[in-house]
Amino acid sequence: MLLLLPALTGFLLVASFPRFNQAYLAWIAFIPLIAFVVRVRKPVRAFLGGYVAGGIELFALLVWMPAVLQRYGGLSVWLAWTGYVLLILLLACFLGAGCYATKKLMLRGGDACLLLFPAVWIVIEYAQTKIPFGGFPWLLVGYSQSDWLSLIQIADLTGVYGISFLVTGFSTAVVWAVMHKGRNFRAWWPVLGIILLVFACFLYGRASLDRWDGFQEDSSAAMLQGNLSADETGPVLAEKYQDGYLRMADDLQFSSVDLLILPESPTPVMYEQNAPYREMLKDLAVRYTYGLIFNNIRREETGEGLKYFNSAYYLNGKGALSGAYDKIHLVPFGEYIPLKRLFVFMRTISQDVGGFHPGRENKIFKLGQHPANAIVCFEAIFPGLVRGFVRNGSRLIVNLTNDRWYGDSSAPFQHFSIARWRAVENRRYLLRAANSGISAVIEPTGRIQTATGILQQAVCEGRFAFIAQQTFYTRYGDMFVFLCAIIVCSFTILVLTRERKKRPLNNKQ
Repeated sequence: MLLLLPALTGFLLVASFPRFNQAYLAWIAFIPLIAFVVRVRKPVRAFLGGYVAGGIELFALLVWMPAVLQRYGGLSVWLAWTGYVLLILLLACFLGAGCYATKKLMLRGGDACLLLFPAVWIVIEYAQTKIPFGGFPWLLVGYSQSDWLSLIQIADLTGVYGISFLVTGFSTAVVWAVMHKGRNFRAWWPVLGIILLVFACFLYGRASLDRWDGFQEDSSAAMLQGNLSADETGPVLAEKYQDGYLRMADDLQFSSVDLLILPESPTPVMYEQNAPYREMLKDLAVRYTYGLIFNNIRREETGEGLKYFNSAYYLNGKGALSGAYDKIHLVPFGEYIPLKRLFVFMRTISQDVGGFHPGRENKIFKLGQHPANAIVCFEAIFPGLVRGFVRNGSRLIVNLTNDRWYGDSSAPFQHFSIARWRAVENRRYLLRAANSGISAVIEPTGRIQTATGILQQAVCEGRFAFIAQQTFYTRYGDMFVFLCAIIVCSFTILVLTRERKKRPLNNKQ
């Protein structure tokens, strides 16, 4: 029956994220789980509690995955669900590990080590950006607060991790106060401390909104949402890919648009091999001051044979190719197969070429005289990757994505919610062109200036500006994470040192 507490945490976290969007529930979601960690006697039991909570959250929020694997990856229903369950069992270990580490510290260093849980959790969240298979930081706790603009502005200092710390810190402080009820006022100090931190974040957020909301938007962009599907026949797909985008562009007022952006989508025609397609794009690019950004497959001949890349191309206002960015962070099992010898039964979801190679460089290109960058789809969930472009001088972030794989599920909304944070962390306008939605102009505050729906053909138009200033987060990265890691490591060393000092005394007795 005690496992009902972690289960409750799992369900509360599910309700905190899109499409449920009950963000306030995240602030109390960890209370049952932390109470469970306090009550159990063994770290293994604490791990089990975290595992149950994480498993429920992940299973419910990522349930769109089996359909993608089955429909586009060519897997049978049994293999798709087996692969999905195995992934959930693996990812649930993160929350389990956080609970295990916290309980271990409590047993060795006393109940006060419970207050380390928020710092432990931040280290665990950071680990999710690295492992497994290059990382999958899709459901970081802070992302549940995307709509609370006054709160999330602190991300330009701490990244999304600062909000995750506040959310988990509040639950931890409440449990701590309940543990010590009636003893003295000091039991409420952690609660008071978190409330003061949240209040300070709101004050910082209001000042940041006043500063960044008043930015002069002197340029305009149009994102064409073609709603192309890989399920369509080759001729139909090719017609939509070429003439369809051209028809949508023809409906625009050319004089009012400076930049045209086409999304990542199924690619029936290759830019480098198809002369008529190149000419069509060139003619399209010259209509606009800053030209055209689009997605296509790039191939490169090497000593190892042909290599294929998922790339973002830029044609300037004269129709000339000014650069191409090769996607660095590929989707495991979507664009390449990790550990091929182990997953011999798998094939990539992107069937255009049967597997991509990763890019090697954070390329910046010029829109007129302004440096900018493009990121492709899945890359938007990696804070460090996006920050690298801005640190290298980019003044505008363009996100080309294809969320058609997910259908009418919560995934497009989750993906969009995550992308908003990259704008706040780096204080950049983010122009998001999505094949089937959500296309949007996201302002440096994370505010949605304009956006489309999903699974529809649409045009998203909005205004933006190039911003040169770099935030603390852009310049120095995940310093907040490293601070949390130092705190956890310092207390761990302190606890172990105390244990060693006690052992000789115990032996003499």
